[in-house]
Amino acid sequence: MTSGFTMSKSTKLNILVAFPYFSQGIYRFLSEKDPSTFRLIVDSGAFTAWNTGREIRLDDYMKFLKTIPSHWEYKAVQLDVFGNPEGTYENYHRMLDTGFENIMPVFTRGDSLERLEEFYSHTDYIMFGGIVIGGENRNYVKWFCEVNKGRDAHWLGFVNVPFMKHYRPKSVDSSTLYNGQPFGTLQYYVGGALLKGINRKELRKPPPPAVINSLTSAGFTMKEIALLAKQDSWEGGASPLRGGSSRGLAAFMTVTSHVRRAIDVEKNLGTRIYLALCGEPQVQNVYDAMNLLTTRKEMR
Repeated sequence: MTSGFTMSKSTKLNILVAFPYFSQGIYRFLSEKDPSTFRLIVDSGAFTAWNTGREIRLDDYMKFLKTIPSHWEYKAVQLDVFGNPEGTYENYHRMLDTGFENIMPVFTRGDSLERLEEFYSHTDYIMFGGIVIGGENRNYVKWFCEVNKGRDAHWLGFVNVPFMKHYRPKSVDSSTLYNGQPFGTLQYYVGGALLKGINRKELRKPPPPAVINSLTSAGFTMKEIALLAKQDSWEGGASPLRGGSSRGLAAFMTVTSHVRRAIDVEKNLGTRIYLALCGEPQVQNVYDAMNLLTTRKEMR
């Protein structure tokens, strides 16, 4: 896998949005897009509920899922109960009984192999949870991949490059597009599914060749890269250059790097990296990034 960028007409954005964040703004934005340009996973938001104490009612979630247009390419995750395989299993069957035949079940830590086989008797694509990245989860991921025998699974919150290259899961999700922004860090793609970071203080002088090569190969000009020395390039939300303002440029370059990595990984490994987003501006960001990658590639 190299850092060279290639994209075909069939390239799609892979987007994951959790139910608590799926606003009317996101719904309208995606409704106005060509549905052939994106794939969508709707997550139930169980981790958000567990982390914030916010209750997610199963009836509300199922009512929402019925509003998603049938012509969208999307999958929906069952309403799981974080850290509770039994409660998760009960919710799964409640959704099956209500008519959600192709819902994605969540196989999580504590579940049995018998239940794994039962899940695959209902669908060919499941969620693998309880593996948010950490040293203690690696052996569990290895065990699962061995017993799962290559069947389609989505790794929830576990984006480990050596593991992806070795096991090549159907899909994973990444929520780190904006993690560096509060710390003044720009992430850039170097190929091989790897992102690296550089602090804004280091960009007050000419950037290292690796940064320049990454950003120019993504379509940014040397003039735009030079704007990283300006303070307003690091302020505000991610935004491409509009109206002569460089505000939010560093964050937008990071988002573009994540989109580029996702395209490269899917092309070379077959693994889809779903970008976890939580607001209409973020969905707009990834579309702006895809547009930049597409139009400037055609111009080169």
